[in-house]
Amino acid sequence: MSARGVTASAGSERCPREAEVLGGLGRGFLGLDLEAHLRDCEPCRELHLVAGALLTERAEAIAEAPVPSAGTMWWRMRLRHRQEAQATARRALLVGQALSLAVALALLLSLLGPGVLHGLRQLFADARLGALLLLAVVTLLVAVPIGGWLALRGK
Repeated sequence: MSARGVTASAGSERCPREAEVLGGLGRGFLGLDLEAHLRDCEPCRELHLVAGALLTERAEAIAEAPVPSAGTMWWRMRLRHRQEAQATARRALLVGQALSLAVALALLLSLLGPGVLHGLRQLFADARLGALLLLAVVTLLVAVPIGGWLALRGK
């Protein structure tokens, strides 16, 4: 057993000051106390070597990263602003279309009156129409508004 209470055969000794070493590497300054500790502690020396290399590589990658020009950034900002405005307008139009459809259906039902609605219900209930004709009428009633909406939307 080593002095820290970890068996040497485990192969991975841990030092309680590893967090301090990582913090110092992140700040870019270890201090005299930690530098003296690194001379005596093998796990911390390994940590310093590996983490230091990774942090150096990261700093170099950040320094070498291309920065877009101001014109490119302005263009991207304008494009994003335009897309957000279009999305907002689409949402508002969708709400308006849904409200218009609801009002149109309410007006249609109020104009037809209860007698016509009852007659239609009775016609379908009595099944005077054949099943294929009934399917065709229902399909037409559903497909025509959807087709009109798609035609208007495509313009």
